[in-house]
Amino acid sequence: MSQTNAYRRAGDLLFGSWPRTIAVLLLALLVFAAVAWAAISGSFANSDTWNIPGIHPYPPPGQVQNPFGSKPSLISASEADKVKADLLRDGQIELSALKAGDAALLNQSTTGGALTKLRQLILQNNSNGIVELEQIHLDSVIVGRLSDPNDPSASWCVEERGSGTIAYVSKATGQVVRTQSLRFDNKYWLVRSGTHYLITDVGGQARSTAG
Repeated sequence: MSQTNAYRRAGDLLFGSWPRTIAVLLLALLVFAAVAWAAISGSFANSDTWNIPGIHPYPPPGQVQNPFGSKPSLISASEADKVKADLLRDGQIELSALKAGDAALLNQSTTGGALTKLRQLILQNNSNGIVELEQIHLDSVIVGRLSDPNDPSASWCVEERGSGTIAYVSKATGQVVRTQSLRFDNKYWLVRSGTHYLITDVGGQARSTAG
């Protein structure tokens, strides 16, 4: 088969009939529109974040998308899991310290400004002759990298959303003095100390109703 015949057959495939010609033109217009949209929207600049199964998987194995921040970034999936597990562990220790009125327990869970504030709260509760019993229900726990506004060196952050109830109990009688229900959306910043992450700062909002 000569090159001329090959070109003619290719031309017949593309332009042999009006329906075929229109289909080819529409396809070309769609491709052009997609390329133009990507160029205008800046998608080409973020082509490294495209997820193309089998060719360019995103996120890469062992990493996940950072849920915080305006620019796409990746974090270690295994380290994020550890931060989450340590935060939940730290939270249980803090609840135990508030229940017992024992600030010494906080050395296993808390540091920095968060430790100072909780120590002050327990000291205040003890002076008032009460302890706090908290029941917490978590709706979501989100882990990522976000600089602490009070200490940029702390960048692991966990956002907790949920609800709970606090019972203030008299140490002398064991009776509930009052209760408080609340909904919260808090961010906790953690820093590594040895093999564990400890809570170093807390920020967020809580809406409460005294019972």
